[in-house]
Amino acid sequence: MRSSALVLMAVLFAAGSPATGQTPNEELMRRIEAAEGSAQLDILLRGASAARLLGDFDTADDLLGRATTALEQVEDTWVQEMIFQALASGKGANGMQRAFRRGLKTHSMTPQQIASVTNNFPALLQGGEFDEMILSFDANHPDSLYRCACLAEKAWVHRVAGRLHESRTLWGELVAAWDRNPLEFPNNPDAQANWQGQYARNLARAGRTADARAALAKAMSMPVSDDERPGVQRRWAQTYAELGEVERAVELLEPLISSSTLVTVNSLSTRQTWEPVRNTLVFQEMLARHR
Repeated sequence: MRSSALVLMAVLFAAGSPATGQTPNEELMRRIEAAEGSAQLDILLRGASAARLLGDFDTADDLLGRATTALEQVEDTWVQEMIFQALASGKGANGMQRAFRRGLKTHSMTPQQIASVTNNFPALLQGGEFDEMILSFDANHPDSLYRCACLAEKAWVHRVAGRLHESRTLWGELVAAWDRNPLEFPNNPDAQANWQGQYARNLARAGRTADARAALAKAMSMPVSDDERPGVQRRWAQTYAELGEVERAVELLEPLISSSTLVTVNSLSTRQTWEPVRNTLVFQEMLARHR
């Protein structure tokens, strides 16, 4: 009972709707103005409540719609953070899967949203729980929930299942599409460097090794800020891992392990992207040095 009361109090506080008393109109207008320039859930709810009290139901509807979007984003972030926590704390693929299932019980996701999460965490595909759903995606599917080329997502399904030829074929289709329409970020060097690193990595996954090496050389010559360099450097290491150049991958990964990045002993021991080189002596020695 006490927990339910606390939750109710928190909701009422976030919405700015006291059970008694009257909020001055000037304060209600300030809340609406604050909400119109915000993406924070609590501020949006306070603004929607204020608009409702003032009888401005169109504005209230608009702010509630934005609050719904913000709530969905918070829930998506919560699910992914649960998975990250399982990964970082060494619970392995099984722990990540348990965290994802727990998240799905609380937060409903569309098939494409689920596929997006598994694309970020391919270890979730171990066991084949989502294979049939993801492989049913098609760019021309009659059901909009499954209308998606989802080439990378399907490539991971095949790769985790050990169907390497099918996986390479799909990575090849993806990079061919990127060849036709390369992404450009003229005002964002960090984004351009990150994309170039992903492009090189995916070329390697497609088996286009010469093109991958050329794209990687270009990626490693591009400017990148100190803040974004760890993430971009991880892309370079992934490319070397896909090319089987373990020593070069280790050279890039080892400086990242001791700093606050996504590269940790537990992530290197679990993430599917390192599977091609995980059992090599050089890679295992690196992990041993940091355990």
